[in-house]
Amino acid sequence: MGISAPPSSDGPMVSPGSAPALIAGDPGADLYPQPPVDAAVTPQARQVAALGDVQHRIQYLENILARTRDDLARVQRGPDPVLQLLTSLTAGGDADASPFAVADSADVVDTPTGRAVALSGAITSGQAELLRRRAEEARLRQEINRRVRTVPAVAAPARAVATVGGGRLGRPLSGRLTSRYGTRFDPYYHVWQLHPGVDLAAPIGTPIRAAADGRVSRAGWYGGYGNYTCIDHGRADGQRLSTCYGHQSELMVSPGQRIRAGQVIGLVGSTGASTGPHLHFEVRLGGRPVDPLPWI
Repeated sequence: MGISAPPSSDGPMVSPGSAPALIAGDPGADLYPQPPVDAAVTPQARQVAALGDVQHRIQYLENILARTRDDLARVQRGPDPVLQLLTSLTAGGDADASPFAVADSADVVDTPTGRAVALSGAITSGQAELLRRRAEEARLRQEINRRVRTVPAVAAPARAVATVGGGRLGRPLSGRLTSRYGTRFDPYYHVWQLHPGVDLAAPIGTPIRAAADGRVSRAGWYGGYGNYTCIDHGRADGQRLSTCYGHQSELMVSPGQRIRAGQVIGLVGSTGASTGPHLHFEVRLGGRPVDPLPWI
């Protein structure tokens, strides 16, 4: 079936113009709707949840740093009246006037130079924390990805997930990888945002195939994802495993429908917050996104 629902049907899409204002109010805000997550009751689930927390902290820091750099650039472009006054005094102005009297005044605290020093210090501090958080993210991702190789066969609703290549899920299409999983500068919203999947470039109308057997849990418009399908594949490593497919031009399945691995579930498009035809593909454990590449 073909579905072309308006954005208001399930999660309004944030406009590019309003995204910076939303991020200014909450630098860690999600601009894409997120499905419910399961309680993190196993060590593996807690690890995936911790990864999500770190990634949102990285997103927050990146947006704060971007805004602080903009503030610093504006300050540096403007003249500093206090520096101009000091220059004129030391260049032969009023001999009785003391530059130290000017420097001691309360006005000096809030000057372009003073603000520049404060902003530069904030940037240095933020960059140091960002490096720490990225190291923490890398460690968690490495540990989570390492477990993929030892995950037992998934007990899917219809059949076990077949191992394909080095992963445990089939590739949904053969398109070129154009964007990886992780925090990035979003090409649509022009702010830093967690990219919870991978992008595979392909022409509009290219068939999208289910990565494994399962049951459709969602099929419809989902905010910035556009036409979006999620398939529940049972449990893996003690967590609910699902794959999701965004920006489709046409959906060819319905919620509740049983799906076989390799079955065509939709067609590549550029719906929602998309800058060109491609498939946005996600792997989620307990509803939380993880890097799809080790799985396929």
